[in-house]
Formats: sequence, structure tokens, C-alpha cells
Amino acid sequence: MSTRTAIGHSPAPRATRTRTRRPRAEREAQILDSARRIFSEKGYGEATVAEIASFAGVVEGTVYTYFASKRALLIAVMRVFFESLIAETETGLRAIRGVENQLRFLIRKQLEIFASDFGLCRVILREARPDLTLYDEAILELNRRYTGLALAVLEEGVATSVLRENIVPSVIRDLIYGGIEHAVWRFVFSERELDVGTLSDQLADSILGGIVCPCGNELPEQSETLTRLERVADRLEVSLDRSQS
Repeated sequence: MSTRTAIGHSPAPRATRTRTRRPRAEREAQILDSARRIFSEKGYGEATVAEIASFAGVVEGTVYTYFASKRALLIAVMRVFFESLIAETETGLRAIRGVENQLRFLIRKQLEIFASDFGLCRVILREARPDLTLYDEAILELNRRYTGLALAVLEEGVATSVLRENIVPSVIRDLIYGGIEHAVWRFVFSERELDVGTLSDQLADSILGGIVCPCGNELPEQSETLTRLERVADRLEVSLDRSQS
């Protein structure tokens, strides 16, 4: 039997495999997500670009086409982390009325961040912060923007007399975030379970108790009612004095 192709028939086309390339933004996001996971699990110092590339499913050279170094990767990871945190916090603040409620929200939000990503917070506290050059380059300005949201709320509280006029907003901001960091330190490094609700209430009660004006929590109607009751009590006291004289 002849193996030639019959006249009028062309040979069957070979199956070809087409390679699809992911969009640049998608590939970059994949690498950043991998870097965040490796940094969280191993720490910045112990993590390698090779491990990050392997986790992302790319060769090491591909990572360097997007990021010049491991340091550049950390900076990018921190930018994504803080930009998302800032956007979420701004949205939450817009939905909350009242300075006290906003401050309670900010305290709880910060605790939730620690509870949800101990690994990345550990990198910030143990590795980035002691390295002032790295901290300044990767985190400082982003952290200022984030904590600036609390500063704005505190300044509004002073301006509207909800908070005591003699407090220094920047000092209270530092007290809030420094207090939170101190309170969660053992949880971050031991990975013990953090009771966000209880600790949030304890910190908020302690801080707000010292900065809120004595009448700052009262609604106008409550204040007016109290004033009327005080006047009635004064008149009754005067009448009682007269009847006894």
C-alpha cells in the first residue's frame, strides 16, 4: 500500500503549542504577592530572590526584570501594604461619626492589622526599624501618611472641644501607636492568639479617659436637661433654707 499522500489532499497540519504571556501588571502582582508571603514566613534577611521566584512560578531572572533587588522588592511590598491600609482606613473613617468613635475605630484597625499579618509586622519591627536607612526608604513616609489620619482626628477633636484643649495631638498619636505596639509585642513574636476586641476596648478606654473633655460625651439635649435639673435643685435648696429660717 502506498504511503504517499493522495492527490488533492494536503498533509494534516502539525499541532502547535502557543505560549501565552501574562500581562506585565499581573506578573508583577504575582511576584509581589510571593515576596510578601516569603518575607512574612522567613523574614527579610533570610528570604532569597530565588525562593520568591520559585513561589511565583518564574525564573529568578524574571524577578530582576521587574525589581532591581531584594531591597526594591521589600519597598514595593510595603508600598502595596500601606496603600491598601490607608485606603481602607480612610473609607472606614468616612462612615463613622464622632471623634471618640473614630479614635476607637483607628485603635481597633491597628490591632486587626497586627492580628491578620504577624509575619509582615514582625519584619517591620525586628528588621526594618533597626535599619534606619531601610526604614526611611521603605516605610517612613508611608507610615506618616497612615498615622496622619489619627493626627487629623485628634486635631479636629481639640478644635471642636471634644478633646481637652491642652493636649498635644502629635504626642497623643504617638502614645496611641506606641501603646498598641507595646501591647502586641509578645503576640507578634510568639504568635499567641490576640483578643482584638478586648485589647482594643482596654486601650481606647485608657487613652480616651485622659483626653476627652468632661462634657465631651454629652449630647446637646443631655446638657440642657442637666442644666435645668441643676437650676431646679438650686431653687429647691433656696426654698428649703427659707423655710428653716
